[in-house]
Amino acid sequence: MTIIKIKEMLETLLRYEDSDITHTFCSGNHTFSLNYSKELKNFQVKKIETGHIEHFPDVETTSLALYRMISIVEKEVTE
Repeated sequence: MTIIKIKEMLETLLRYEDSDITHTFCSGNHTFSLNYSKELKNFQVKKIETGHIEHFPDVETTSLALYRMISIVEKEVTE
């Protein structure tokens, strides 16, 4: 997934902040969920296997973090 596609997805979450939208990513043996919390005013990325949740304040920070997560997992799979 490109960083541009990730940013578009994040912008959509912001546009529909009154809705409860969750995106799920599966890459290799890792699964992540992504949503936007209007109440907390941040993006939340949860690693499903561990339940660990990270909070990100804006589109730029979140897109870079997601891109790295996906790239690392893809790199692990190809090695």
